[in-house]
Amino acid sequence: MSIVSLGVGKDKTGAEVEIKHTSAIGFTPVLPFFMKQFVALIEKGWAHYSLTANNDSRAIYAEIDGRVVGNIVYKILDDQTKTAWIILSAVDDDYRQRGIYNLMYRQFEPMVKKLGCKKIASHVHVDNKPRQASCASTGLKPFHYRMEKDL
Repeated sequence: MSIVSLGVGKDKTGAEVEIKHTSAIGFTPVLPFFMKQFVALIEKGWAHYSLTANNDSRAIYAEIDGRVVGNIVYKILDDQTKTAWIILSAVDDDYRQRGIYNLMYRQFEPMVKKLGCKKIASHVHVDNKPRQASCASTGLKPFHYRMEKDL
């Protein structure tokens, strides 16, 4: 496992945001943040079975003053298009609407493209409007609808 600084940017408030990458999320500053965000999705009913991270999972994450304030946790699927699958992306509630997701994403897309990925994909719950908006802001579009009925 390695952690690499990808650069420093400024959010909309002028705060310095360091963007980092880790080749595995276990035992890194990303893991507690990931778990907190995962629990929040479960509580809202927005969790999906694909929200499981393991040591194949990597992350781009944002830190302000040494505190993780956002992440894009992903893995690269060994499919026909070598898809970069976003497992969970989130920005801390106290840091939203500051451009932090876009700072992370500007590092994420070129990185996975350089790794040979031809597609980026993610599951998004139909009621998760903030995530739908962040996906749309980066060019992701709805592709597949799953229909279901509770019995």
